Amino acid sequence: MKKYLIALVAVMAVVIGAAASQPVKWRTSVRMTSPTEGTVTVRAIIPEGFHLYGMSMPEGGPKATSLDFTGSRGITLIGSTGFAPAPVTAHDEAFGCDLQWWAGRVAFTQRFRLTEPKEAKVNIKISFMTCNGSNCTPPQTANISAPIPAYKP
Repeated sequence: MKKYLIALVAVMAVVIGAAASQPVKWRTSVRMTSPTEGTVTVRAIIPEGFHLYGMSMPEGGPKATSLDFTGSRGITLIGSTGFAPAPVTAHDEAFGCDLQWWAGRVAFTQRFRLTEPKEAKVNIKISFMTCNGSNCTPPQTANISAPIPAYKP
């Protein structure tokens, strides 16, 4: 009987751990806005009950969300990465400070200019962390690659 109880507890720990580490789903689209410029849109679909941390965090806070485009080829970024909607700002007791985060969905946008159209490709390394109010996933990384489509007026 004791063996069954231990096995049941172990199975429950695995199931709970898997649910707690459920990753954010990422969707990407690239659209050319002119023959030489375009926009990358990265959408985060955040599991219900979880939140994705903002792009700037205080010292001692959780891992901030970041999008790194340095692996891209044939493009130059224009400006900084934008996002919508604005993150929620609230005091987080676990970290003891005010934090920003998104729940549900958020879209990140980045404008770019083509420098080598034949070689152009968007490669994004996304670093992020999620929490659900009582448990946090360890910091995670998602790698996304997308071709640059032809401009269609």
